[in-house]
Amino acid sequence: MKKDVAEKILVETEKGYNLISGKFSQTRKNFWASLEFIGAYVKDRDNVFDFGCGNGRLFEFLSGKAKIGYWGADVSGNLIDIAKSKYPVENARFSKLDPSQDSLALEDGFFNTVYSIAVFHHIPGEELRAKLVGELLRIMKPDGHVVVTVWNLWQKKYFKAISQNWKNKLLGKSELDWNDCYISFTDNQGKVFQRFHRAFTKRELKKLFEGAGFETERCEVIGGRNIVYIGKRI
Repeated sequence: MKKDVAEKILVETEKGYNLISGKFSQTRKNFWASLEFIGAYVKDRDNVFDFGCGNGRLFEFLSGKAKIGYWGADVSGNLIDIAKSKYPVENARFSKLDPSQDSLALEDGFFNTVYSIAVFHHIPGEELRAKLVGELLRIMKPDGHVVVTVWNLWQKKYFKAISQNWKNKLLGKSELDWNDCYISFTDNQGKVFQRFHRAFTKRELKKLFEGAGFETERCEVIGGRNIVYIGKRI
C-alpha cells in the first residue's frame, strides 16, 4: 500500500472512532466470554500494555485477575477520555497515540505482557504493521507474552466487502491491498463510519509476529469470530 493512502486511512480511523466513541463504548462494556482465557497471561505486579485500549475495558477485566500496573493507549482521544473517567485509579494510565506514528514512547523491556485486542485489522499496510509489531517486541521483557486478536473476516457476512475490493483491484479502482476492505459502523445518531479492515489469515498473522522475533505459542480461530495469536519474546 502506498504511504499516502495508509496515512489517509489512519487519519480517517482517528476521526471515525472519535465520531462513534459514545455508542462504541456502550457496546464494549463487557469482555467477550470466549476470550476470557487470555487473563491467564498476567500475574501480580506485572506491567501490562494495552495497545488500542478503547474505553479501557481490558483493564477492568485484567484487574480482576491480578494486581497489575496498566498502561493503555489509543488513537481516539474521545475513547481515552472515556477510559480515564471510568477508571480514575493510580495503577491505570491512559494516553492518546498519534495515528500515524510507527514508534512507541515507552521504555525498552518494561512490560511483562502486551495485549492488542481487535486492533491490528485496522492498521493499513504491511510496512506499518511490521514496524508496530517490532515496537511491541522492543518494549517487552524477555519471556514476556504478546496477546493479539483480530476479527476473523472470512465469514459470509463480511465476504461481500472483501470480494468487492478484489473486483475493484482487478478494475484498477482500489488503492487498498488485496484482502483489505471497509465495514461500516453506525452510531445512535445515524453517523456512519466506514472502518478499514485487513482480513487476516492465521498464516499471515503468525508470519507477522514471527517476523519481528516472537516465538508462536498459539494461533487459532476462537468461537468463529476472532483469530487469536499468542507469542513469547525469547
